[in-house]
Amino acid sequence: MFVFTAMFFFIGCQDSQAKKTSSNPALKDQKPAAEPAVVVSQPPASAAAADPAAPATPAAKTVKPAAKPIETVKGPKILVTKAVHDFGNVGPGSNSICEFTFQNVGSETLKIETVQSTCGCSVPQLKKNEYAPGESGTVEVRFHAPTTKGETIKQLYIISNDTSNSRAQLEIKATTLVNVEVNPIEFTLMLNKSNAGLTPLTVRSLDKQKFAIKKFTSTNDVISCKFDPDQKAAEFVLEPVVDMAKLAQYLKGVITIEVDHALGGTLLVRFTTLPQYEVNRPRIILQNVKAGQVEKKEVLITSHYGDTLKIKNSSSRMGMMKIAGQQIAENSLNLTIEISVPQQDTASKRYISDELTITFENDQEVTIRTSGWFKN
Repeated sequence: MFVFTAMFFFIGCQDSQAKKTSSNPALKDQKPAAEPAVVVSQPPASAAAADPAAPATPAAKTVKPAAKPIETVKGPKILVTKAVHDFGNVGPGSNSICEFTFQNVGSETLKIETVQSTCGCSVPQLKKNEYAPGESGTVEVRFHAPTTKGETIKQLYIISNDTSNSRAQLEIKATTLVNVEVNPIEFTLMLNKSNAGLTPLTVRSLDKQKFAIKKFTSTNDVISCKFDPDQKAAEFVLEPVVDMAKLAQYLKGVITIEVDHALGGTLLVRFTTLPQYEVNRPRIILQNVKAGQVEKKEVLITSHYGDTLKIKNSSSRMGMMKIAGQQIAENSLNLTIEISVPQQDTASKRYISDELTITFENDQEVTIRTSGWFKN
């Protein structure tokens, strides 16, 4: 009875609510509220990986592409594996060996005529001269390092019957390290200064090892120096002496110093000299000249030491050149040089040459040369 009463009451309430809705226009079109959405969060990949319960995902494997086989080329074909070898740092005068590998990737026999070297310091050796298709070979190179410091780069060439690369180039590099240095390494000398202005030279070892100086020479013996070849020290101060007469004749050169240090090498000091006079046109070139033709050219002579340029005399070796005029200025002299082309058989001799020697009042000399060709 209790259940029956409750059901009757519930049904009555539903009917009453329906009547209210139908009687109220505002409520008639109202849609029931939507059910709340359920949001499911996806765990981040790192969280999933950290979860021991999650199944492990195998990592993707990187597959390297297979090496592309060397294609066989018609005829002989040389392929050098590595054409450059760097010995790195080497000692002065030391000997090193390296090998270059090559292969015949052609379809016919590779015939090597020779392996050329650009200097005697790199000597190549080849075991044989013919290589079948697919066969490999080596070139052994013995390298003798220079005795002066610095980088060395040398080329060698494999001469073969490979028409597309008949001179396959090889290259060797090395840097010579020297543990003895000289300072300064170059001089500018002056003809009007005592001892040409040459100052003492300091020679010392960088590793503090004692050594002896064994040799001191210079170009044309322009500069000399006294030393004791039996004395050993970690540092020497040398006082070179200049032969001024020779220096006026040989304005440029090199001082060479040799020591007995194991890594001493050969020490070089270069010198240049400011000349007494400078000729702005020391050689006059004539083209397409005719027999009997007379040419006049301007030549400027400048003194670097302030003396007045007064001509004492002049002479022409072949008699074709002479001074046709001159203008004296401070420390300079502007000359007009006249050149008379001689009468000669141009069919047998098409070339002329001469030189004019000018002597100044201080007995210093300059030379102006000329050369020329006749017309066809």
